Amino acid sequence: MINSTYNENRVVGTFPVIVIGAGLGGLGAACQLVARGEQVLLLEKHNVPGGFATSFVRGRFEFEGALHELSDIGTEGNRGALYRFFERLGIVPEKLKFKNVPEFYRSIYLDGYDVILPLGMEEYTNKLIELFPHEQRGIEEFMEACKAVLAGIEYIASKGGKFNQGEVLKEHPWLPRVAGITLSDLYEKFFTDKKLIAVLSQLWGYIGLPPDKMNAYVYVAMLIFYLKWGAAFPIGRSHSLTSALVNAFEKFGGVIRYNALVDRILVENGRTCGVELQNGDIYRCKAVVSNVNPICTAMKMLPEEVVPDDYKRKIYSPDIGPSGFSVYIGLNASYKDLGFTVHETFINSTYDMNHAFETFRKLKPPEYMVAACYNHIYEEISPPRTTQLVLTTLQMGKLWQNIAPDQYFRKKDEIADGMISLVEHTICPDLRDHIEVAVAATPLTYYRYSKNIEGAIYGTDQSVENGPLLRLKSRGAIPGLYQVGAWTNFGGGFSTSIVGGRIAAGMYLKDKIEKRW
Repeated sequence: MINSTYNENRVVGTFPVIVIGAGLGGLGAACQLVARGEQVLLLEKHNVPGGFATSFVRGRFEFEGALHELSDIGTEGNRGALYRFFERLGIVPEKLKFKNVPEFYRSIYLDGYDVILPLGMEEYTNKLIELFPHEQRGIEEFMEACKAVLAGIEYIASKGGKFNQGEVLKEHPWLPRVAGITLSDLYEKFFTDKKLIAVLSQLWGYIGLPPDKMNAYVYVAMLIFYLKWGAAFPIGRSHSLTSALVNAFEKFGGVIRYNALVDRILVENGRTCGVELQNGDIYRCKAVVSNVNPICTAMKMLPEEVVPDDYKRKIYSPDIGPSGFSVYIGLNASYKDLGFTVHETFINSTYDMNHAFETFRKLKPPEYMVAACYNHIYEEISPPRTTQLVLTTLQMGKLWQNIAPDQYFRKKDEIADGMISLVEHTICPDLRDHIEVAVAATPLTYYRYSKNIEGAIYGTDQSVENGPLLRLKSRGAIPGLYQVGAWTNFGGGFSTSIVGGRIAAGMYLKDKIEKRW
């Protein structure tokens, strides 16, 4: 039996559960656990919590780091599950408030096609029919299929994980049906108009794959959640969201330590028994919840000999998903004067999403991106008579790993310039005349901050073979270890990462009751 060797004199504390990383997955798990009465230590390598859920200041602008909008928040009369979780933690509505997004998205193409899609199932359906009347029957049937998937998801949620698969197959057949096909396969059952498919698929960048490669379940679930519960943005940016979660965690008795980089997970009798920090401090525990990506958790933080071969295959088999490339822009004019009419605008050079996806595999300006104008929903997010605009596209992080230092800034500027040009050609011709601050983040930036492999923002690809039903689950490589974050359960995204953390917490609590350790 392999046991970790360590200096007993460096043990500084003992907790039943230790959570590594105060990203959204770690915070979701930590808050769920303390709310259920567990004693939890949360260790965060940075001096602030949140992971990608953060903000930064340049000049007189405080930029939102990554969040565009949250799903599953809802409204007073239609509260989503995430909002209800925040209620149980006591952070809404007093400590955390939201701005609701009035519309779904604007879709613009270089050929001049320009439409705005509304939120709400009925409103969205009617708008699609108005735009594509010849596809009315297919649109209606597609939306009914989406509602059937939602019914299946709600059924599983109502069972608390204790459901009969045979009953799901019988009562909710659309759920397993969409889980095993691509989004394009699903579209073929309803549509023929390629422009309709392109407009309907505009959020594909939120998943990181085009319809030909993407798991249909992932997209349908995201689409229907937005349509039923709308979209929202936290007042104070995503930093206020993570701060509220930390406050709730501490209120329930949790302990958080910052600037605490975990170097290794300790093992005793084949299961976790503690962690050692980079500075040599040791904390003993019975269980560890890791928000560090599974490959690093298993292959760098554990003794390699204790990691089963089948677990290694699980973490290495899926492809690594894309990273991001963002341009944060502060403008010295009002968004109303600049032509930004919605919160989220998807800008496309082509209707061919496969072609657009291929540009992510090259060090060149993109042909698909999203422009988020936060002032449209949150006037005071920047100083009076200014606008905060964030342009985001995807890039494969591997492209940037070996780029020469003298080429890094040239490529960074070239891609950022191309993204600004897309805005000029579609929304605001004189955008550059109003730029006061502009800063770009490449996949290397995402890597430096998160230490995610290749700077991946969604974890592994959300393909047919790696969709939510087949994706890596929360149970880790050895007993007493649980994984959270975008690499597990439902994949990337703010809401899904929090849910994934709660799933891991539930798994730990179940194991505790069953005395698995």
